[in-house]
Amino acid sequence: MPAKRKPLSNKQEKILVQAQLMGLTPADMQQIGNRLIAIQKEQAEIREIDLTVAGYRWEKVVDNTSKDDQVWWKIYHPDGYLIEASNIKIKERGYYSNTYYADLRITKPGTRYQLRRKKEQQIRVEHDWKKRLMPEQNKILYGIIRWAKYNSAWDDF
Repeated sequence: MPAKRKPLSNKQEKILVQAQLMGLTPADMQQIGNRLIAIQKEQAEIREIDLTVAGYRWEKVVDNTSKDDQVWWKIYHPDGYLIEASNIKIKERGYYSNTYYADLRITKPGTRYQLRRKKEQQIRVEHDWKKRLMPEQNKILYGIIRWAKYNSAWDDF
């Protein structure tokens, strides 16, 4: 005896009838279902990225004095901190992620906050992250913002 299937809602039944009238095959409907699942996953990724970068501002700085035009970032933390990430270099390539190292300067303009410097701070960049969804379409910038958000114990430098 075949297993009972969960009944479709009226809306789903109407869509199924329309699909059959249009001549769609079960393979076509499966492809549409897979695309809907992919869209839902992408929307979840966009929400996660938006939550991470909420309140942050950034500025791209290009150093034209060197031969290779180094790019570094000024990132403005929601609490008023200014994080300057420079000398960004890749050191480790992995199967799931790459590890970059950056020199960080952390200040809080307009306060007595002491300048903090961190040489070769590890910044992790996942291969799963879609570049087109990232702020400024830059995975390294997103990695630095994630570091600033989730590793904000900066007094132990």
